[in-house]
Amino acid sequence: MKLYAQYGHAPTDKINRGIENNLIDGVILSPRYLTPDKASKFTGELKQIKDDIDLMLDPELYATRYIGTPNAQLRYLEEWPYFTDTKRNKLLIDSHVVDQILQKAFKAQVEIGCTQLIAPNIYITNSFDSIEAAIAISFINRAKPVAEKMRANLPVYATVAAYRDAIIDRHNFITFLNTLTALEVLPDGIYSLVGGGSADERVGTVRSEVISPDVIAGWMLLNYSLSLNGIRVINGFSDILTPFLGAAGGYAGATGWWSNLQVFSMGRYLKGPTGGQLPLLKYLCLKLLNRIPVNSLKAYIELIPDLMNNLPTDTYYMGRSEPSRIEEALQSWEAIKFMTDDIISNNIRESLNRLENYIVTAESHYGRLNQLGFSEGFEPNMEYLQCLKESLKVFEKWAEL
Repeated sequence: MKLYAQYGHAPTDKINRGIENNLIDGVILSPRYLTPDKASKFTGELKQIKDDIDLMLDPELYATRYIGTPNAQLRYLEEWPYFTDTKRNKLLIDSHVVDQILQKAFKAQVEIGCTQLIAPNIYITNSFDSIEAAIAISFINRAKPVAEKMRANLPVYATVAAYRDAIIDRHNFITFLNTLTALEVLPDGIYSLVGGGSADERVGTVRSEVISPDVIAGWMLLNYSLSLNGIRVINGFSDILTPFLGAAGGYAGATGWWSNLQVFSMGRYLKGPTGGQLPLLKYLCLKLLNRIPVNSLKAYIELIPDLMNNLPTDTYYMGRSEPSRIEEALQSWEAIKFMTDDIISNNIRESLNRLENYIVTAESHYGRLNQLGFSEGFEPNMEYLQCLKESLKVFEKWAEL
């Protein structure tokens, strides 16, 4: 399974270093943070580092709903030619309008040097039995034909972006998946986004609304169902759920360095509270399946040294000084990539068993920490791990394994 960097604010040399150290296989660029000229320059730099790097751009068309909103935070998005507001009824009844948007988005991606195309789409807020879902199917249906007409000769990934509540409605969700796989011309893959959580950079994946048994199981089911039909799934903002999605057949996952690059939320396009301190530097601990602050890490390993991942980037956390933000990102990517490679096998049941073993190990370590007096956050963390364990059971039931 591949792992991509999810581009966002303050990239510095994080992505470059990640590619140089073979910790990531590519990047999903954000037009919100890059003008077309800067995006083109950046892809050129990355190709100099590794010529076969995967370079994509999420068009983020779903954010057009906020055009003209007083508290919108769209940054450079409106500088991209395809990013214009279009009434839903036009998208629903006029396929030519959909084709024009797809063509403009693909043209922009080709011009900046993308190696794979991501088709734009709208966001499904509440239900897969809705006008939004019908429009989404239209974009998915037309993605490959438009790219072929343009002679783009690049793999095409159609976007499926939905809020968590739509995933939980299993009947309509499965109906949507069946409709998708029955399309006459299928895209090469799907770029999947599941919305939930907070746009606040201080709220991590573990406490997000995506961490729900039905949501995780549904996201896994999407990967499983599509993979059975030969459709690759790239999971945006998947972070620590990447190995769960990979075990279910996912092709790739993605994550970034801030929490709002680890959990997708439409709230990221609206201005939130300003000010405050930067998020604490953290270490992604595979033995706990959680990110923990550096100070907590030092206290923990004094009593339980084997909590460390025993991976090369651990050295960033072993000195007297704190790691840099770049090193924090590299450590996170390495941990997720290692766990994903360690879990995924050719046998789905074996992969799920390995996942459960990781969860059981984390429960055991949290129990040890609690006995040693580190009781803060014990109950929420155990509930989080129980949620992960339950998600595997729900997925097995839904997938009829």
